[in-house]
Amino acid sequence: MKTTRPPITDELIEKTKIFLGEDGLAFFKELKRKYGEYSPVFMDGGIPHPVHLREGMGIRNFMRSTGLCDAWDAYDFDNNWVFLIEGCLGDKNVSGKDI
Repeated sequence: MKTTRPPITDELIEKTKIFLGEDGLAFFKELKRKYGEYSPVFMDGGIPHPVHLREGMGIRNFMRSTGLCDAWDAYDFDNNWVFLIEGCLGDKNVSGKDI
């Protein structure tokens, strides 16, 4: 079993910011403001909206397409895409470099 998180590079953060655009970044900021997290399950017109399965899948598929996560496995993507969003929004220093 892995005990360390795979690296989230500055290059991956920048490419993800471009992928999400202003609207995508605003969506995740609003989730954090409204629900206190980036991957909630909320009700949308009486229908559950699981962010991990919807927007999260789009982000994980984008990450796979970059070539920057080739050493990652499915668990790495599932367990770490939120850290990438945190890095995109400046919530945490996810790259491990000094800010």
